Amino acid sequence: MIIEPELFIVESGPVTLGLPACAESAKIQHRWSTGITAQVPRFSIARYAVTMREFTEFISATGYSGPPELEEERFKAPDQPAVGLSWNDADAYARWLAGATGKPYRLPSDAEWEKAARGGLNGRLYPWGDDPPTGRACYGLNKEKGHPRPVGSFAPNGYGLYDMVGNIWQWCSDLYTETSAIDKPVNTPTNRPASENRVLRGGSFMTEDPAYLWCAYRHEDPPDLRHACLGMRLVMSL
Repeated sequence: MIIEPELFIVESGPVTLGLPACAESAKIQHRWSTGITAQVPRFSIARYAVTMREFTEFISATGYSGPPELEEERFKAPDQPAVGLSWNDADAYARWLAGATGKPYRLPSDAEWEKAARGGLNGRLYPWGDDPPTGRACYGLNKEKGHPRPVGSFAPNGYGLYDMVGNIWQWCSDLYTETSAIDKPVNTPTNRPASENRVLRGGSFMTEDPAYLWCAYRHEDPPDLRHACLGMRLVMSL
């Protein structure tokens, strides 16, 4: 059975990336540029991250060899976001769903993700505004025993999108080098060149510092990295 996501239409228009500015005192891996305006065409975005139920249907339909994290008991709940997904896994799922349905599903661009995450609140820290994330997102859990909450466990943002920050890092389509004007990719855990790294957004259940949950924060990792905090959300071209 093919499960398609529930979508929200984001109208075309500008988004100013990187607001508010990264504080000089912030102890984060990557800093971001401020005030870059991107024109984003009209698109649809899934209200929820891709779940275990959805990704295991893909595996069943195709015989795809999924990440080992999908076999861990703490990650098996069908309504939890699928975890352990590399960029390659996420891209394969998006391509399969697009082919199976005839609809242009894909991974979001970096600018699409930030526009959607802000939910109409320009220049705020988080998708809900500037209030602290306690009770508003899943983060700060034990790396060995923790797990993401079922999708939709917290209130949505102004566009009705759930868990845009926390729960799982979300892959974007862009190369990190295409999106960061002042910061260079450095992560090479799979020994691939850092220039191949893709953008990740949103933080995860393992994130300790709330600064990583800011709408402005942009992370990077190699496209073949599988890790328990990595997942995905789909968009569709209109």
